[in-house]
Amino acid sequence: MNPDFPLLSLTQPQTAKRGKERPRLLPLSPEKIQQRKEKADNLRQQVRRISRQLQEMSEEERKAVLIKLEHEQKINLSGTGLKPIAESTQHFTLAVPRTEKLDKLEEKIEEFGEGDLKRGQPPNKDFAYLNTIEEASPQDRLCQVFFEQYDELIQKDWIIFEIEMMSLERGKKQQRQELLKIREEISKLFESGTKGNLFEHEEIKGTCRAVIRCTGEVFQELVEDRKWQTKIVYFDARPAFETFHQTLRNFSVEKLGEFIIPPSDAPMVCIVDSGVTIENPFLKPVVREDLILSFLRTESDKDNPNDECGHGSGVASLASYYALNLYQNAENSGKMWIASARILNKDNEIEDERLFSKILTEVVETFEKIGIKIFNLSLQFINRKWHEEAKRTIPRRSWIARTIDRLSRKYDVVFITVTGNISTSNVKYYYGDGLAYPEYFIDDEASIYDPGQASLAITVGSMSPTTQAVGQITTAMAIAEEHQPSPFTRCGPGINREIKPELVEYGGNYLLDQNGAVRENPGMNVIMASHQLTPAITHKSGTSFAAPRVAHKMARILYDMQSLGFYDISASLLKALTVNSATYPPYYGNFDNFKQAMDEKKPKHWLNVVGYGIPDDIRATECDKYTAILIFQEKIQPNTVKFFDIPVPECLVETPPTKVKRLTVTVVYAPEVQRWGLETYLGTTLKWRMFRGNVDQEEVIKYMSVEEEENDEETGENPKELKFEPGITLRSRGTVQHGICEWKQHKPEYSQNCYTLAIAAYEKWNRENPDPVSYAVVVRLEDTTQTADVYVEVQNIMAQLEVQARSNI
Repeated sequence: MNPDFPLLSLTQPQTAKRGKERPRLLPLSPEKIQQRKEKADNLRQQVRRISRQLQEMSEEERKAVLIKLEHEQKINLSGTGLKPIAESTQHFTLAVPRTEKLDKLEEKIEEFGEGDLKRGQPPNKDFAYLNTIEEASPQDRLCQVFFEQYDELIQKDWIIFEIEMMSLERGKKQQRQELLKIREEISKLFESGTKGNLFEHEEIKGTCRAVIRCTGEVFQELVEDRKWQTKIVYFDARPAFETFHQTLRNFSVEKLGEFIIPPSDAPMVCIVDSGVTIENPFLKPVVREDLILSFLRTESDKDNPNDECGHGSGVASLASYYALNLYQNAENSGKMWIASARILNKDNEIEDERLFSKILTEVVETFEKIGIKIFNLSLQFINRKWHEEAKRTIPRRSWIARTIDRLSRKYDVVFITVTGNISTSNVKYYYGDGLAYPEYFIDDEASIYDPGQASLAITVGSMSPTTQAVGQITTAMAIAEEHQPSPFTRCGPGINREIKPELVEYGGNYLLDQNGAVRENPGMNVIMASHQLTPAITHKSGTSFAAPRVAHKMARILYDMQSLGFYDISASLLKALTVNSATYPPYYGNFDNFKQAMDEKKPKHWLNVVGYGIPDDIRATECDKYTAILIFQEKIQPNTVKFFDIPVPECLVETPPTKVKRLTVTVVYAPEVQRWGLETYLGTTLKWRMFRGNVDQEEVIKYMSVEEEENDEETGENPKELKFEPGITLRSRGTVQHGICEWKQHKPEYSQNCYTLAIAAYEKWNRENPDPVSYAVVVRLEDTTQTADVYVEVQNIMAQLEVQARSNI
């Protein structure tokens, strides 16, 4: 921060309601229309076969029937007599019949096949994309891990897993009663605990998540018995975590200089992990001893907040120090206070009977009361990858990611999560299959681990800090070059196909031996505190150790903002400032080589590896003579548009026309999220566009006040708007929307008026009176030529706008 050039605030925006226009529907191809009668005949036969089976069943038997529809794209089942039990995937829908026959569905198919064309299109044209309708297999409700291992699982003596139950009743009270009845029925199968137990559970809007331990035989009954098909809609593996346990033996803490505690008013970061060891010399000065708590329930652990496996202590040290200085007489100065929530036992696992989502809720409810804003969750569920194929028949929104999003919004806090790691053995397999770095990043098996896809969290990937290996490395070479993504970092996209991770930090590298072996190396690992008194340090590579470095920088941004007099800082503004500060490594180097290699294989996928870059806590709040940062935070009502005046001064005309001028815009918001599987995940979505000063603002208001088609392509950009990267379609998918516009020649007419930043809010759940949504805006204007007095000019224009705003009140 620079007290001579403080941050500037945007003036209150104008507000306009959005109108609606009919969505533009893509017509069926001539081939689809020509084939419609044959398609309809085929579908009718399938429907009649199911109808005959339903008519022969009792009412109770019909209630247990689950129907699977396979299609080429999502289809609309309104008015068909089928009720989806979850939001459709692109290719599958699971639904239950609401009547004893599927007459309504058959009628709609008949209309599609034989109805008159209107404007060249048949009625109910969605059926052109429907391929099969059949009774679902019980195993369609299994997660990918269970689906692949089912035959082995049913032979086990004991298995522990999570289930998702659903009520089809209409009223809230009736739903709760039915869910209670389902749990009671399941408990009867366990025969007083001899065949199993139902542990912790959590209810949300007609669904219930529960932890179960039972015999393989009972597990098979729950999966295959028809009565459970519409009561238990999903079987999920328990979260499994990655562990580490390595130490450096030639280090002596006595050779170090002074350890300096953080300022008394420095922010706190809560480490949600395996606990911390307060006696470690690096941790003792920075950990709040009264705020290291255990959230375990077993007698041996409930009063023991200490780290017994080493992960949490390492993460905590990086969150406070960013990096440890091990040189002789070196000073180590803690910048942030550390609070700790121990949620993992000595085996690095959650307790059998606990739901991870409920533990997280308990943690946030405990620590947010004392003002903690940032929660670091450097955990990855190594048995839960996040990609389209892993979702199979039911699109999983992840109960845990959903919980993170709900807690983030309810308590206005920030979760820092990780993409997860590709193991050394998997990287070795990639090379063995002919997929070298970075090409293997496009493979589905390199996708992000749950809960890194959480929409409201900041997800962090890893960059390689160095290629300098140590030890016996004659035949080995670093896989990633310096400033390239680490070879183990996993890739997005997130829940809504948005850019994930948003940010990256330095987390290590891998070595590749001449014989094909892949391994870590101490010289390329991250040094951190251990969970012991001696040796006091350890080393490891992983996204787990990149994330706390982002938490560190975010906490420093929070501290700087408070020092500047901004005390009521929303989570959205804190995220926006952090992301807005991010940059990529220098052009024309190793990073550009990586981008080029990725674009040759899958254009723009590199954004799902490195996000928006590496954050810079100094850059986040520091204006200077040539740079102005403008900020704003408030709430936006869905189905409205906000119009901001953005000053881009005419003095830029005098700058060298061959050098870059840059606008960086970050908009972050916190909408309600899907409570179960039938709604669009985000209750409200935002889109922003910017227009130069030579575009009439009334024209902008008219253009932005009309609802756009949901899945528009980049070609939907208005020719008069500024072109930012990423483009509007890609950046608008997430709750963090960041774009950069660079230009060289600034014409006088560009600044004849203020630029206009238009932010439109779209209601997605058809609610009549939805709650307003918290959002924040950060705009950075830079003259990289360091010629124009940007800050003073922007400051003067903002002062004039403030006077005008007050006079209009």
